[in-house]
Order: sequence, then structure tokens, then C-alpha cells
Amino acid sequence: MRGLWDHEQPLSPSLLRSALALAGGFLAGLALGVVLLGVMSLVRGDYLGALAQVAGGVAIPFAIWLGLKLMADILTVLNRSYDRLDALEQRFGDMAQHRTPKLPPTGPRALRASDDGPNYPSED
Repeated sequence: MRGLWDHEQPLSPSLLRSALALAGGFLAGLALGVVLLGVMSLVRGDYLGALAQVAGGVAIPFAIWLGLKLMADILTVLNRSYDRLDALEQRFGDMAQHRTPKLPPTGPRALRASDDGPNYPSED
């Protein structure tokens, strides 16, 4: 097997982790900004708006990040499974090519009786 993934492929696990970390950083920054807006609303006396902003500012970016993380994990598992199946196919495909094909039996064949009786060779 050539390893879990080729690092020359356009998508490798390390690249996927880096992209997920970058998206997580942007989502954390977004969450922090919305929570700060919620704190400012709390200072102004808008308690219900502040609660909605803080809850939404934490929950929505976290839900987006969690969805991206799950999709990345699924993609990683699928690609690893594909690589393992590809290696098994190569291994067993080579074994099937080296095996000699089975030939049909060449022994005497039984004569079949037809409605007119058995077929006998002609005596010409």
C-alpha cells in the first residue's frame, strides 16, 4: 500500500486539516464579533437582543464548523477505504491473473438418448 494518501494528490489529510483549521479560525472570529455585539446590546439594556446575539453568535458558527468537521471526517474515511480497496483489488487481481484457467473436462462424453433411441455411429 502506498500509505494512507499520496501527498502529491490535490487533497491530502494534512491539507484538509489545515483548511478546516483556517475555516475554524474565521468562524471563531465571527463568533467573537457577534458575542461582542451582544455584550454591547447588554450594556445598552436590550437584554433579549443580547441573549439572542450571544446564543446565535456561539451556536451558528459552531454548527457550521461541526458540519464541516463531520464532512471532512467522512471524506477522509471514504478516501482511506478507497485506497485500501484499491490495494486489495491489485493484490487479488494479480493472484487471479497468475492462476491457470480451468479447462472443460476432456474425458469421454456420455451418449444421450433421443426420442428415437440411442445414436449409434453409422457403419459406412
